[in-house]
Amino acid sequence: MNFISYANLAEDIRKNIHKLHDREIDLVVGIPRSGMIPAYMISLYLNVNCLDLASFCRNEKPAHGRTRRTANILTNAWDAKKILLVDDSIISGMSMRSAVEQLPGAFMGKLLKMAVYSASAKPAEIDIYFEHVACPRIFEWNIYHHRILSHACIDIDGVLCAPPIKDQNEDDEKYTDLLTNAKPLNLPSYKIHSLISSRPEKYRKETEVWLRAHNIKYEHLIMRDLPDSKYCHPRTHAMHKAEYYSTSRLDLFLESDPGQALEIAKATGKPVFCATNHRLYQSGALQSIYTTPSLWVFRNIYKKLTQSLSLPARRH
Repeated sequence: MNFISYANLAEDIRKNIHKLHDREIDLVVGIPRSGMIPAYMISLYLNVNCLDLASFCRNEKPAHGRTRRTANILTNAWDAKKILLVDDSIISGMSMRSAVEQLPGAFMGKLLKMAVYSASAKPAEIDIYFEHVACPRIFEWNIYHHRILSHACIDIDGVLCAPPIKDQNEDDEKYTDLLTNAKPLNLPSYKIHSLISSRPEKYRKETEVWLRAHNIKYEHLIMRDLPDSKYCHPRTHAMHKAEYYSTSRLDLFLESDPGQALEIAKATGKPVFCATNHRLYQSGALQSIYTTPSLWVFRNIYKKLTQSLSLPARRH
């Protein structure tokens, strides 16, 4: 599975921006919502204005801050001689076709269509793309709003809500209060196949009430058969989660702890996304070197070795 983070997006735009400098672009138009992220980044690099698609269709005046003036000044959007229509990615081309169909006939300028990431090496619906990233793939900015959640396991504490601290774990009254009033972190918009937690089974009711209050839909809630939270030894958390994940036909696990994420990936041979460091852990010796922070020195050696041998470094 290919994973693209915000950091990857910024890096890929930065190293490919030279492909746009000689295109004489007057205005960048982003396709909401995901297309707006790269659209604003690209417009800043090119020092031109940026609008969302709806604002462009209304021929609105592009705005800019006081501290930075753009290279060209447009009274209205349709004054642009050439626009760059931007989306974050393309697979079938449906979103791009829909966006092009919305462009007003009164706009007489030229159109350049692009996506940062393309699932195809030769996409038909765009003029340019920056990186070829094949499916299956997920992006950091849509992982909680992607249909893959219907085939995923998600840890609760640290992913969906703030995790307990040691004092709360050791006091039953404080722990119960936490489960009832936990602050949400990420609220998925798709129904989740399985929520799996190290919380003791005795707290199922409080957990279900919190999930219902935050409109989180799921099929299964897996908890631990332990008498109390203080019996949940950290070393057994990853094993508990890996056992369920390995026997399921699910494609992704979302975990809060980097160490557990790596252990689950090693134990199951399946991808695990860490919600804390925003990395995707996958099985394999080289994969572990590349994704484990404590082994980054070896990762750098590996990258230099692959570059010297003219082999592409693996992308995560």
